[in-house]
Amino acid sequence: MKIVVRLLAALLVVAFTAAPLFAQKEAVGEWAFTTMSPEGEFKSTLVIREEGGALKAFGKNDQGERPFDSIAVDGGKITLVITIPYNGSPLTITYTGKVDKAKMEGEADFGGMATGTWSAVAQK
Repeated sequence: MKIVVRLLAALLVVAFTAAPLFAQKEAVGEWAFTTMSPEGEFKSTLVIREEGGALKAFGKNDQGERPFDSIAVDGGKITLVITIPYNGSPLTITYTGKVDKAKMEGEADFGGMATGTWSAVAQK
């Protein structure tokens, strides 16, 4: 009986530690990324890579590539933060939302000055 209890406990530990890693893996890849802001719709490519066990995110558009300040995936929730130049000053945009293997979507906060929405579709 003790062996069964220990085995079940070990399986629970593996299941709880593997779930966040699985969610992170769902975010890895290239995404067609759309931001809806008070100034209109902006399209780009979001690239999420796993490097050394950590996630790294990059935005790509016609003007080049810019790294995101941070990315966090917790279960089905994702948070992306990027700082861009805007009217001569830095503007930090925080994207929060949901992620699954085919799409992401959520809310965007433009430095506390405005809000919008965003979505992303996995590219093949």
